[in-house]
Amino acid sequence: MEEIYIALFDIALFIFIAEFFKTQLRKIDLPDLVSELIAGMIIGPYAVGGLINDILGFHLITLDQYVLFISEFAVILIIFASGLEHGLSPLKEAGILGFMGATFGALLPFFAGYFIYANSFGSNSALFLGVSLGATSLAAVAYLIEGINTKGVKFLISASAVDDIVDLILLSTVLILIKNSTIVITSISLRIVSLIVIWLVILFLSITIIPRIANKLSDVYIEEFTMLVLFGLTLFMVYLGYSPIISAFVAGVSISNSLKSEKIKEIVTIVLSVFGPMFFVTVGAEVNLLLINLNTLLLALELTSIATIFKMLGIMPFAYLYIKDLKRAMIIALGMVPRGETGLVVASIGLSLNALDQNEFESIVFMSILTTVIGALVIKRYSHQL
Repeated sequence: MEEIYIALFDIALFIFIAEFFKTQLRKIDLPDLVSELIAGMIIGPYAVGGLINDILGFHLITLDQYVLFISEFAVILIIFASGLEHGLSPLKEAGILGFMGATFGALLPFFAGYFIYANSFGSNSALFLGVSLGATSLAAVAYLIEGINTKGVKFLISASAVDDIVDLILLSTVLILIKNSTIVITSISLRIVSLIVIWLVILFLSITIIPRIANKLSDVYIEEFTMLVLFGLTLFMVYLGYSPIISAFVAGVSISNSLKSEKIKEIVTIVLSVFGPMFFVTVGAEVNLLLINLNTLLLALELTSIATIFKMLGIMPFAYLYIKDLKRAMIIALGMVPRGETGLVVASIGLSLNALDQNEFESIVFMSILTTVIGALVIKRYSHQL
């Protein structure tokens, strides 16, 4: 029972520290997301939090299941809020260009990572390194563009949402390749087709049925109905093998089409103002700075360069065709650079399967943080040109 109260203290402490760092670092014009990552890295159990634990003789600052639960709750709300704010219009307006940008923006870094590292690290490691390089964090993008509603942002949202599906397909394919000694093209093809078709069916049914039900409900039930849709859809899609990020976006887009979406936006904004920072603070707190040596740092910098360059090469042509402006296309491409939590998830799966060693794992973690910082700084600086 005591651990519950420790977790409640940790959650309150993380939120307070995040707000303190954001307030102070705004003075030097750092984005809030970067401030939250820094706050987590400092107060986390691998830095100052660990020293506090040693002094007290017990684990006060932890990343236990309760803290991680609130972190997961926060990221689901962040994505839901983005879908709620932007609706289906980004997917419609960016259309095939957004889809192609997301696809090539994920595939180019993936293949670059695989072919660069296959000989030196082995095929399995190279596959996971490639997946981590291809992934864009929809959570980071959604958090960074909050309140901005330009043409460039619509492309960013559309490409990021599709990117999550492409990343899931890549990860699923890699898992099939690693777990099977013989490559079965039929199994891979069926998996890819099923993931795309099921996602499209769920999206279509959600935006068709959910708004109609919401419009007929009394205002008394609309908040509860929204939570039921959000977490019910998340449970269902996670069971089918999708990320909760994807389900949260679908839920947000669906509710945005109802006549009562403005009321939901107000409530979600209030909740996010308190719990929103928990996600990126926790991501920062998960970084073990003690394990970062020179080899890890050099590999992380190398991965960051590959991730940035090949993501831009994949995105820029299609962003340019959509926006008709080279500089804005470049800003959009850099906005797609953050790997955030997606890179961390891929790294954790690779480590658990022994496809990655500790050095490769930590390099991916550090690369995920660096690319997220790069994307945050670019969007902060050039948001008016998106």
